[in-house]
Amino acid sequence: MATASLLSSSFFISKPPSPSSLFFHLPVKQFVSSSAQFRQRYGAVVSATSVATEPAETPSVTQNGKVEQAQMTSETEKVVLPTNESNEQLLRIRHTCAHVMAMAVQKLYPDAKVTIGPWIENGFYYDFDMEPLTDKDLKRIKKEMDRIIGRNLPLVREEVSRDEAKSRIMAIKEPYKMEILESIIEDPITIYHIGEEWWDLCAGPHVETTGKINKKAVEL
Repeated sequence: MATASLLSSSFFISKPPSPSSLFFHLPVKQFVSSSAQFRQRYGAVVSATSVATEPAETPSVTQNGKVEQAQMTSETEKVVLPTNESNEQLLRIRHTCAHVMAMAVQKLYPDAKVTIGPWIENGFYYDFDMEPLTDKDLKRIKKEMDRIIGRNLPLVREEVSRDEAKSRIMAIKEPYKMEILESIIEDPITIYHIGEEWWDLCAGPHVETTGKINKKAVEL
């Protein structure tokens, strides 16, 4: 059971900071790279991952038919998996997954308040201020995410003035968004929309539409 409103797709649940964090893992069959502008604003953690494999022994046959066991050269082959820094498409997918997840959460739980939701080394997350979640809640959220992905909604970038951003945040009563706005130095303020139904302060980057995400590759 998830506690303290933590969602985890890394297949483990750990206690989040306050407010609650929802962590997700997106398998590296979909790929992504860092945006310097976003990291300056919100920060990101990236690292390389590798898997080592070693070939097994195989027999060799001489001309007189005798089988000799030949010791093959044991050289370790390193398979370097894509990372957020090495592949921008992976980063865009993970970042968009975070927004899709936040949209799904707020559709199902309208009282939930969001803070930030970037990509991380092996997935993505969003911080929420809300009641604790159960395993049943996670299934509901995943189902809603799949629905949003299936609708192939566009991710639209918008630039607004600081005053306009404040006005919009006040209208939807999101106190944490206001704190984030105050921490942003650059103008104009950038907002990303998912269709015409959900938005958040964000510097990007994202994929063009939610349909670019393989819903089978996302696990809560």
